[in-house]
Amino acid sequence: MFENFTPPPIVTYAIPVFFLLIGIEVYIGYRRNKDLYRLNDSIADLSTGIISQIWGLFQKGVGLYAYFYIYEHFRFFEFAMTNPWAWVLCIVGQDFCYYWSHRLAHEVNFLWAGHVIHHHSEEYNLVVALRQTGLGGLVTWVFYVPLALIGFHPWMYLASGQINLIYQFWVHTKAVGKIGKIGEYILSTPSHHRVHHAINPIYIDKNHGGIFILFDRMFGTFQEETEPCVYGTVKPLRSFNPVYANFHYYWELLKQAFAAEYFMDKIRVFLKPPGWYPRQGNQPAGFLPIPEVSPNSFQKYDPKPATEVKTYTTTWFVLVLLLSFAFLLFVPKFSFVSQVLVTIWVTLSLVAINALIENKTWAGALEITRLLFGFLVLGYFDVNWAYYAIGIVCLVIAGIYLYRTGQQKTQAAS
Repeated sequence: MFENFTPPPIVTYAIPVFFLLIGIEVYIGYRRNKDLYRLNDSIADLSTGIISQIWGLFQKGVGLYAYFYIYEHFRFFEFAMTNPWAWVLCIVGQDFCYYWSHRLAHEVNFLWAGHVIHHHSEEYNLVVALRQTGLGGLVTWVFYVPLALIGFHPWMYLASGQINLIYQFWVHTKAVGKIGKIGEYILSTPSHHRVHHAINPIYIDKNHGGIFILFDRMFGTFQEETEPCVYGTVKPLRSFNPVYANFHYYWELLKQAFAAEYFMDKIRVFLKPPGWYPRQGNQPAGFLPIPEVSPNSFQKYDPKPATEVKTYTTTWFVLVLLLSFAFLLFVPKFSFVSQVLVTIWVTLSLVAINALIENKTWAGALEITRLLFGFLVLGYFDVNWAYYAIGIVCLVIAGIYLYRTGQQKTQAAS
């Protein structure tokens, strides 16, 4: 059954709609004279979103296999996929499981390590909804085991999860206020989710619901939006590197565990909430204070590349985005080795693009490396001469670009 299973492609086909809505939000911001987007931040957000989808190809089988196994051997009931009430129950059950998965991802350090990337952006717009972890799929499936035990078919489970994910897209916006008393009481709305992404002390770890806000009301994690929100993480990432964003918190936990003086504290580091620190000598364990913040005083991470850099990186990013989307649409046609090669090239490309935006000293070397690696990938696919011609043009353009920007830096320094 598992071998011949085809997952629902709902999210993949929703991607063009996502970008249409992003365009509408950009237009609304323009009409209202509000800066809802920054290009550098948006490229960083979308870079993590692309990596999430592509890295996820190598992780989804783990959770799906476990779900299949439990469903086939231990289910209590079996719901017909043609039963509309079964779909309603599955969607509600999916959101209940999501609530606890999401809540614990904010309350347990090693789970937060996989979720923190979604909160790194210091903006709040529809692009932030696409900023997702590239590693979370290895763990989160555990929270959905009850749905397999109850007897929801794997296709129904995945489709309900994708519906939940698609719903959450629209709540990541400042362009929508409140939607009325009934809607605000039952559903997770933009107002509720702005609270969730804010780092104001009153808002920390509130409003975890995906589709419904009722579970937050039931379990004591609801908070109304009462003051202007400041977005990001309490400890700012201050980097647009999508690979670093995925791994940095795991590395911080390992360093903290290694430095802890007591054995049990080395374990607690991974199980305690974010902000917890272990005992040091005679000093007891505790939590770092959450600082007060204000939209007027908060300094966003905002590297400003030159116009030439902006043009080059934006052009390449759009190309990588389109190629990644095409790859995801036709991924079953690619062999495993092909998938790995494309994944490596896309990852290198996104790291290089963001490094150029941030003016990293190693960005130029990485840019040439990933273009040369692209030639190796073309060679593996045994494409015709036209593709190699395009690759040579890309290398020439990159060389000219890096030479010109290098000259500009030299002149600026002198």
